[in-house]
Amino acid sequence: MDKELMNLAVRSLVWPVCLVGATQNEKHNIMTVAWITQISADPLQLIISIDKSRYTHNMISETGEFVVSILGSEQKEIAVVCGSRSGRNVDKVKQLKIETIPSTVVKVPQLAGCLANMECKVAAQYPAGNRTLFVGEVVAADIDKENLKPMIMYRGKYIE
Repeated sequence: MDKELMNLAVRSLVWPVCLVGATQNEKHNIMTVAWITQISADPLQLIISIDKSRYTHNMISETGEFVVSILGSEQKEIAVVCGSRSGRNVDKVKQLKIETIPSTVVKVPQLAGCLANMECKVAAQYPAGNRTLFVGEVVAADIDKENLKPMIMYRGKYIE
């Protein structure tokens, strides 16, 4: 088995670049995530994979809700900052001056200017190596009709 080749093959999958937001004790945190996909149409569900050491992991695990915000191709700086800094140490929403919008069902705010926001309630969670797979039932959503070009990741690089 050539582990390097296997990793490169898996990294050849094309992933959407999204932010996952969570709120606990009045603190709102966002992190970049690319390991995400829809898993059910009825009920509408998606799954996200988050490292157990991440600050957002505990927030979602304890509150049972999160918001997924799909980034547009021009939002690379947001993806880079939110994927390289911990909410334990910095308020990324404030640092990046991201406008937030109250959600309609969950307590986690939505992010303005994204392609779409999906409010999710945790339906299940499963251990997966050093990560947890959170199954989120989409309970509300909105889309930005103006911005139609998503940011994607291919072989570890952002594709704009």
